[in-house]
This record gives sequence, structure tokens and C-alpha cells, in this order.
Amino acid sequence: MRKLLEKYNLKPVADVPIVQIGGMPELAAALSSGAIAAAPMSYPMAYVAQKNGMKLLTNLAREGIAFVHVGITTSRDFMTQHRAEAKAFLRAYGRAVHYMDTDKKGFEAILARYSKVKDPGMLDGSVQYAHDFVEKVPLVKRQAIQVTLDQIAEKRPEAKRAKPEQFYDNSLVQELIDEGFFKSLWGADFQAHASKDR
Repeated sequence: MRKLLEKYNLKPVADVPIVQIGGMPELAAALSSGAIAAAPMSYPMAYVAQKNGMKLLTNLAREGIAFVHVGITTSRDFMTQHRAEAKAFLRAYGRAVHYMDTDKKGFEAILARYSKVKDPGMLDGSVQYAHDFVEKVPLVKRQAIQVTLDQIAEKRPEAKRAKPEQFYDNSLVQELIDEGFFKSLWGADFQAHASKDR
């Protein structure tokens, strides 16, 4: 939210007060009661808020703000000692993302089964949310890590000395790119997904 406000030349706290309220249900309740004017929300709760009359101001996935939204993590030791398994996991993950993106009905059925959500609007919104935020080629963007370090540095100045590259490793994804794995999934669209700012 802070980066979004800054993009539009608004100062967080000074121009737009920010209050800590709780999780998605608490945010939805505060919006409904008028206690707050806006809130960052994800699906399916955003669907519930919109159904109750709230208006969508922006979709952060379309604002061009680099940020680590979801990450796949492991230890450096695991990457070194079990590289083949880590790479196999990324292949499976890549296939799952491709399925999610190309078989909406199948993806909705999986979501419904495991989340127990049946409402078509909530399912549709959750599918769109995943489509917007999940990278097709999971390359970590350097700028996204830098944004996180900059925010941490506001309270912990030593974070200014850290380099983004200390916190991510794109080598396995790059190997899969070089081997043609993602191109085999995405075809002509592959380059657009892989060439985003890293």
C-alpha cells in the first residue's frame, strides 16, 4: 500500500493515515461499518466486500510495482545437496501454473474441492487473483527484493547494506529456461513472461 501511495505522490501516514486492523474478515467489517475508507484485500474476501457494495480502486497486479507477493523458498544447503529434487519441484510448479492459467474450469474445481468454497463469484475472483499475481515463469525480480529491503531499512538501518542478490537464487529457473522447459509450456508467449525486469 505504501508503494502504491508513493506512486501517486501521496505520503503514507502524512497524507493517508494507515491503521493496523487485522486480517481480511476484520478489514471487510471495518470497510462495511465505515471505520476505514479503503483496504488492501485479496480474494475471496475482496469478492465478499464488493458484493456488499465496496468499490475496487485498483488492482495492484496492474500497477507495475515490484513486490514479493508469493515466494518459493528453501535453504541454500537443500539447493546444493538436493538440486535435482528442487529442479523437479520447479518443473511440477511450472506445469501447475500453466494448468491454472489454461484450464479455468479445472482450476476452479480444484479450488472448490480443497477450499470448500462453492460460490461461483468467489471462485471466479480467486481464479482471477491467481492469474494476476502468480508469475508464469517464476523468476525473482531484483527490484522486488530491493523494495522489501528499503522498507525494512526504515526500522533497521543495517538493511541498507544488504544486497538483493543475497536473498534469492534464479539459477534453477534459468536452467529450465535454457533447457526450453517454459517455452514448451507457453510457446510464443514465453519470452514476454521470462523477460520481465529481474
